[in-house]
This record gives sequence, C-alpha cells and structure tokens, in this order.
Amino acid sequence: MTTTYKGWKIDYDPKPIPVRDMDYTATSPDFDADCDQDGFHICSGQIVHGETFVEVLNAIEAAIEETEL
Repeated sequence: MTTTYKGWKIDYDPKPIPVRDMDYTATSPDFDADCDQDGFHICSGQIVHGETFVEVLNAIEAAIEETEL
C-alpha cells in the first residue's frame, strides 16, 4: 500500500521481525539517495518511520516543523 500526505510518499511494509516500529515509512518530496562502494547515502530530504499510520503522520508533521525552524 502506498499513499501520500503533504507530498510525502508513505509505504506500508510490515517486516518479518517482531519489531513493528518501522512498518510505515515516509519519504519527503525532495528525497534523493545515492549508493556507492561505501554504502547508502541520503543526498537530500528525509525518511521517517512509524508503527502505525497515525504515528508516521505525526512523524511527518514533526519533520516538516523541524525544517521550517
């Protein structure tokens, strides 16, 4: 399941581990990443996670508020 909220892309992908706090992942509209021999690097934007849809919405709001300061 993929949806959007305020331009952020939200994905639901329950992991096969008992930890549920990363079932929802949201990426900001300006998110960009690169992968090279040293690994994965975020070039711009943000990623937030949540156990529930409401938690990831709250994390998005917090990230937006943080970038506006």
